[in-house]
Amino acid sequence: MQDLIRKIEEDAKARLKLSPNSTLADNLACYKGFLNVQTHRLKILHRGGAGGVEICRGRAAVLDALLQHLWDTARGDLSPEAQKEFPRLSLVAIGGYGRAELNPFSDIDFMFLHDGQIAAGKPLPYLSKLIDGVLYPLWDIGLKVGHAVRSVDDCVKVANADMQSKTSLIESRLIIGDDTLFKKFQKTLIAKCVDGYEEKYIEMRLEDQETRRAKYGNSATMQEPNIKNGCGGLRDYQNLLWMSFFKYRAKSLRELDEQFVSDSERRQLEAAYDFLLRTRTELHYHINRPMDVLGKNLQPAVALELGWRDRSPSLRIEKFMRELYVHMRNIYLITRTLEQRMALVPKTRSRLSLRRWLPKRTPPPPVDGFIFENGEIRAASQHIFREDPRRLMRAFLHAQQRRLQFHPDLAQMIRQSLSLVDREFLNDERVRETFLTILERRGEVAAALRGMHEANLLGKYIPEFGKLTCLVQHEFYHQYAADEHTLVCLEQLDKIWEAQQPPYKNYAPLFQRLAHPGLLYLALLLHDVGKSEHKKGEGHAEVSAEMAMRAAKRLRLSEADTHRLRVLIESHLVMATVSQRRDLDDDSVIRDFAHRIENLETLDSLTLLTFADSEGTSDKLWNGFKDSLLWQLHSRATALLSAGTEFIRAEEQRIETLLEEVREQAPEEVTNDEIVGHFSNLPLRYFQIRTSREILDDILLAHSFLKQLAENREHALAPVIAIHDEPDRGYSSVRICTWDRAGLFSKIAGCLSATQMNILSAQILTRTDGIVLDTFLIQDASTGNPVKSEQNAKFSSLLTKLLSGEPVDLPALIARSLTTKPAYQAYAGERMSTRIHFDNQSSETRTLIEIETEDHLGLLYAISQTFAKLGVDIAAARILTERGAAIDSFYVREQDGGKIESPSRRVLVEKSLREAISRLDT
Repeated sequence: MQDLIRKIEEDAKARLKLSPNSTLADNLACYKGFLNVQTHRLKILHRGGAGGVEICRGRAAVLDALLQHLWDTARGDLSPEAQKEFPRLSLVAIGGYGRAELNPFSDIDFMFLHDGQIAAGKPLPYLSKLIDGVLYPLWDIGLKVGHAVRSVDDCVKVANADMQSKTSLIESRLIIGDDTLFKKFQKTLIAKCVDGYEEKYIEMRLEDQETRRAKYGNSATMQEPNIKNGCGGLRDYQNLLWMSFFKYRAKSLRELDEQFVSDSERRQLEAAYDFLLRTRTELHYHINRPMDVLGKNLQPAVALELGWRDRSPSLRIEKFMRELYVHMRNIYLITRTLEQRMALVPKTRSRLSLRRWLPKRTPPPPVDGFIFENGEIRAASQHIFREDPRRLMRAFLHAQQRRLQFHPDLAQMIRQSLSLVDREFLNDERVRETFLTILERRGEVAAALRGMHEANLLGKYIPEFGKLTCLVQHEFYHQYAADEHTLVCLEQLDKIWEAQQPPYKNYAPLFQRLAHPGLLYLALLLHDVGKSEHKKGEGHAEVSAEMAMRAAKRLRLSEADTHRLRVLIESHLVMATVSQRRDLDDDSVIRDFAHRIENLETLDSLTLLTFADSEGTSDKLWNGFKDSLLWQLHSRATALLSAGTEFIRAEEQRIETLLEEVREQAPEEVTNDEIVGHFSNLPLRYFQIRTSREILDDILLAHSFLKQLAENREHALAPVIAIHDEPDRGYSSVRICTWDRAGLFSKIAGCLSATQMNILSAQILTRTDGIVLDTFLIQDASTGNPVKSEQNAKFSSLLTKLLSGEPVDLPALIARSLTTKPAYQAYAGERMSTRIHFDNQSSETRTLIEIETEDHLGLLYAISQTFAKLGVDIAAARILTERGAAIDSFYVREQDGGKIESPSRRVLVEKSLREAISRLDT
């Protein structure tokens, strides 16, 4: 680079040497010739592969040489006496020119710095002569320049009035003139515009950055990226340097301490910045004017000139844009990490912000090798992943369950530990359990998967998705690269969960009633993976489905889940196509669609997937008309799937297949009569959401209960309890088998609360022969971890005593447990109001009561006790806790077996429930 600048300076001396007899026209021709030769030289160097920074600095050096010549010429035209009296004046480059980074058509900004050479608002003669001698020739040769005339005091006023001006002046560089004056200006600027302004400046820069990123798409992989202002663009890199200067007075990455930026991070940032400057230079050369947006129409030509020579324009674009996306992604991710590491970004205050006023407490003990503190998760040591590679995945589960941010050093440790993601890791049962658990947490999946992707773990663990990283999508309506599109789709699905406004709100009931949302999240994650495979004559949906089968095999999905995954991915474009392009009044259209979808669970999932996919493609793609068409198709397909004979027969065949699978897997002690009895005593819905293995587990539990009953008639009321810790899923499961009786659910929920167990979800099943099979997923209420062995033993003993008729003061035990506050608050944000809804249409024989409220320890006990006191029997229940909100559905009936029909009765039930829930806050 120094050789280039030296050649430019030497050429300037030779070409800008004017004859004493030359005319103004001769001089202008000389200046223009110099610029043309140097511009051509830089273009040749650029097209020959020179770096972006080198060409930009070369361009700045050309302007420096010309301005220095004009300054010297203007001063030389003064009389000898005037030259002796020449005041302190400087010509100062500012902004991008001050950084010596000029693309071919970048703004050329400089200022005339004086020391009192203005009187009555006009420059004094010496300064006026210089201004005219510099500006007029520049204008005459066609250069557009931005200039200002300022004193040191003027600079201070301007800088403190406007952040952009302050930034521009901070980057100033002396071109020619009085060095003492320039140093005074720099020293004054630091003293009066930087010192004491650090926090305010950084706050304003972060605010500006957030606004700018939102304006240009909030993604580093936009289909038509803004090279300068977009997410991961040049401005992100510059913004980091500006904030670093204000906080640490470092003017480059190399001046920052190694604790802030590693050599690897610095090299990646510098390489990315150089590539973006090179791309912007080519963009300027190609259209012969300033431009920052790399439009699709420009990408083939820009790629070709930058060295991508593939004959196929689409392949050329794909390779070039992938390289560009990688660099923009690096700038975005690394600058964001450094902002956190250098404490440029303010910490998010928790609701318990009073803690910062309390005396410092000892750090919390590590959990699974991690420390959870101040809203962050960090590593307890540098060796946690070597000691147990499974922690690579569990880190994201811990963060998801506790809503923690990753400490930047932990994210870096994960990136540096990816060599541990080997074949053994990919096939590890416990890692699989953790990953699938992450997918099951409705409304919280996208952030976890984006974090994994940013740490490069997601693509390593699901290599089918990894192939989408920075992959160009050629369809004109796509806003993002393939991986970003997928992540945005996941965010759209999450958004449905807490939506308060249409159209998202309208999809929430579908989402809530999905038995296994994780399968939908997995389908959305994999729905476009086929785009990485270029197979002619084959649609990407079919290729995606085939690739997804590999992932399903590694994840050991059940046969039924694997089949549903295939259907969702193969059909992910079908519902939009049918609803928007087919005659929905044609019965054959609805029948063909329903035949492909097969059942209601898949229909609901595909409806959600279609909506999320459309919203994740472009923010301008979806509209009210398309939304109404989608709901019309959903409604008509629902009616057919619910009543159509062929679909009922298909479900019967599926149940017969499950029956045969269970018979094959069952141990000898379980009789065929027990298996057949189990199948005949449960509703269709049970078999739609259970695998053969899960059904067999229920049969074995019932077998143990009946065996206990036969061996010990005196303890006929005692339950059989199976508790299993699942540390890789972050919870424990409790399965209970006993006889149905009044208030049973309340007693179980009360015992869980009394032993400080928080209920995440519950599935209540009662066979027609009176045997109850209830499953609860629970956590230790005080830590958020799987429950301890002593808690398990205490719960089992307490429930057995209670159900066996022994005296137990359950309310007192619960009251005592409620005095222990949770280690972290489950609900993030403002307090949630309670909503209670009665539905007498969804079931022929029971009333559905839906309750949404803020989760509390003891909530289920309070609700179920209220039902028991009112003589309302809980026939079935679906309990769900997500993001600290309890979303519970109870199918209930009166003591006479009927629904809650009377309006006054409904008012009483609702009032009693609200009172019981409100008491939990006191």
